[in-house]
Amino acid sequence: MNGEVVILFLLIVSAVIIIYLSLRKTSTQKLKKAQNLEREGKHIDAIELYAKNSLDQAANMILRTPETLQVLALRRLEKHFSLKDIEKVFLKLARENVHNNDPHNAAAAFVLGKKPFAAAKVYIDFGGSDFIPAAVQIIDQNSSLIHNRDQTIRNLARYSYNTNKYMEAAELLRTIGADEEANTVLIAAATEMQKRGRVNEANQYLTKAGRPGVAVQHYLQEVKEHLIKGNIDQMRRSLAIAKDILDKTISKEKRMQKKDIELLTKELNKYNHLLKLIDSARDILRKKNTNQAIALYDELLESLGEDNTPAPILAEAALANEEENPQYASKLFHKAAQKSKSPRAMESFNMRGKRLEVIAKGVKIPTKSSLEESVSDVDENCIVCRMKISTSDLLSRCPECGSPAHYSHLAEWLKIRGNCPVCKKRVKITKPKSSSF
Repeated sequence: MNGEVVILFLLIVSAVIIIYLSLRKTSTQKLKKAQNLEREGKHIDAIELYAKNSLDQAANMILRTPETLQVLALRRLEKHFSLKDIEKVFLKLARENVHNNDPHNAAAAFVLGKKPFAAAKVYIDFGGSDFIPAAVQIIDQNSSLIHNRDQTIRNLARYSYNTNKYMEAAELLRTIGADEEANTVLIAAATEMQKRGRVNEANQYLTKAGRPGVAVQHYLQEVKEHLIKGNIDQMRRSLAIAKDILDKTISKEKRMQKKDIELLTKELNKYNHLLKLIDSARDILRKKNTNQAIALYDELLESLGEDNTPAPILAEAALANEEENPQYASKLFHKAAQKSKSPRAMESFNMRGKRLEVIAKGVKIPTKSSLEESVSDVDENCIVCRMKISTSDLLSRCPECGSPAHYSHLAEWLKIRGNCPVCKKRVKITKPKSSSF
């Protein structure tokens, strides 16, 4: 009796295994056939086969189906599964695509899962302002699920604001004609950014909100700060931004009083003049037109005041005055050293100032064998100080154009300017080890 039971059990197990393998083989065959149909572009037929195999596979197939065929494909799917199950699997796929950073498939899955507001939120989270039209389009295309279009967009704007997407919130409000509300949102955002110390962002919001004057004032303040620090390139950029905002404000006739525009224009022109003066002085200094360079740097120092002039400009003014007025140049180098934040530059400027003090007193500077080497006379003048290079001087040459210079002079010049006074190329030099160059 026990033997018969064992045999019966084994027969049942074998039958189950055979059925399982048969079903698995059939499922694999259906899957391969469905994949082939999909590759051939027969999406609806492929959906039918995927649906017979797995709801998850069929739902994924719909996401890969061209948008024009998705509705028809969904209808085919509804023949095999309940609406509740279909919506459930699409919502699961939507969350998976959000996790995988795929906003387009995530939004499509939310729409197919009958959650258009969630789909619109995906575009806010991932796309920013560039995807506002896509978010609004989802709301417009699913009017049967949206009871009040404007209110839904307001809710989406509120969601954007609460997730710190302030520009997006304003853009959404503008799509329903709520311009004043959009400006209010941006001003509130600017206030919040100012509290956090993020002034650049605050002024961007104010500009978008129709408050360009505040933004221009901010960038002009940046110009002043960059000038004091000697960051001339950053000063140039901030000045260009301020000018661009003001020009657009005037051209578009935005609400801004004429008096305010005149004051800002005057301030902007003042810094623009200083910038042109700096550029001209540097250009003349490179061309070794000593008298003109001295005149331009004198005008710069008079406009800024020595106490407000940054270290690089003071050092350049000192270079311009070295030959004609070494005592004054020495004073400028020492002042540049006081203003410099770099210990290396501070030491360099002080050494240069002390050297010029000695020259001003008419005392020959002793050479140090450990620092200088004797070289043959060069039948040319130093490209920095324009004086003849003697046998007691350490000679260096520009590695690009070969122009000669006192090593210490060219080294100092390159620390300040970075490029050769003659060929204008950015170069680096090393201390020469011998008298042959």
